[in-house]
Parts: sequence; C-alpha cells; structure tokens
Amino acid sequence: MSPRRVFIVLACALFGPGHARAAATTPTPKHALSAQVGLGYEATTGTSNTRTLDTNDHVRYERGLWRYAGRLSYDYAASLGLVNANRLALDLKASHYFSGEKENFLLVALNYVRNPFDGYRHYEVESAGAGHRFLRHGPMRFKVDAGAGLRQNTYFTGAHNDVPVLRVAADYQWRLSKKSVFSQRLAVLGATTGTLLTSSTGLTAPISRKLALKLSEIVDHYTSAPAGFKPTSTFTTLNLIYNFP
Repeated sequence: MSPRRVFIVLACALFGPGHARAAATTPTPKHALSAQVGLGYEATTGTSNTRTLDTNDHVRYERGLWRYAGRLSYDYAASLGLVNANRLALDLKASHYFSGEKENFLLVALNYVRNPFDGYRHYEVESAGAGHRFLRHGPMRFKVDAGAGLRQNTYFTGAHNDVPVLRVAADYQWRLSKKSVFSQRLAVLGATTGTLLTSSTGLTAPISRKLALKLSEIVDHYTSAPAGFKPTSTFTTLNLIYNFP
C-alpha cells in the first residue's frame, strides 16, 4: 500500500466515527459556512505589455466540534510575452476540537503547490498533528499546530521522491475594526533534503458590507533550492474580496 493511501486510511479512521457523534450531540452554529472570494487583474499595453492575474479564496465550514477549511491562491504575471510568475497553491484542513471551548484540536492537512520557478514541477504534503488556540476572546486570534507527514516531490525531469517531513505552523489575526483585519500565517516544513518556510501576510479593508480590498504578500523560502533556482520567491497582490454569506 502506498504512503498516501496509508495516510488516507488513518485519517478516515481517526475522524470518521467521531464526526457522526459530534454532529448528533452538538448543535450546528447559526452561520456554519463562511467564504471569501478574491480576484485581482491588470493588463497594460504600449511600450510594455504586461498581464497579471491573481486570486485568493477561502472557505470554512463548522459543525459542532469540527472545522473544515480550504484555501486557494493563484498568482500569474507576464511581461512582453515572458511569464515570470505562475504559482498555484491549495490547502485543505480538517480539525476536531476536544471541547466546546475549542482550545485543543487534532487535524489532518493536504497541501499542493505548483510553481515552476522554485525548481519543482509540483509537490504535495499530507500531514497529521495537533494544535492549541491561545487567544479565543477579544480582537486577536492566535493558534499553533505541529505534526508530521510525507512530501511527494515531482521534478521537471520526471523524477519523483517521497520525503518524511515535520511541520510547524502559526496563525495570527488581529481585528482592527469590525471589518478590517490584519493576518499573518507562518509555516515551516522541515525535511532531510531542506526546509521550506512560507509566510503569508494580509491586510483587509472594507468597502461595503460584502466587499473589501485585501493587500497580501506571500514569501516562499527554501534552504536548499535546486541548482539554478533562487531560494526565495515573493508574491504581492491586491484583491477585491467578496464575503459570503
């Protein structure tokens, strides 16, 4: 059985039975589903022909002691017909809290990244771990989680390898006003082949009840980038955000 199938089986065994019990014994929150859809686009003509496209989308569903979250980000940039950014990242998480206070939790996560400018055709990471929320009241939210998993690297040559990894992540949010939010997410993925550090910083400002502007910066840094590739990639975007519901 492949490592990925083992991970899926363990995740189902860990989270499957408890889901039914939690749903039956814990009332569903009034607004269990929330989402953000963001889009930024720019095109210029004349001396310099430039196109940029980016999106940053997030969806979250809560039911009882369970939380499911997904995040999609895509960044594309081309100038004079030359593509200089083309990054797609997908993060999926399922978390189970031990009590209604929602302090301690278990989670499984699946991450997929495709970025031809970091030396890999694409890679996937499956991990499982535990975490703790330190701030649950007031304008600030802070949580950390740690775990272990497996990373599958696919290179442009067609070569493929599987590497065990340790993962540590921190997520901080500061609600500056009712609609304005500063956020900072930091994740460290360590392996024998090198360490990946990903930082995501965002500032959201409201336009109306449903619309907002979000300025974001994503930084990927590899301690051992493949030969011929720079160790750090930076993506700065300005998105128009629509909030659901």
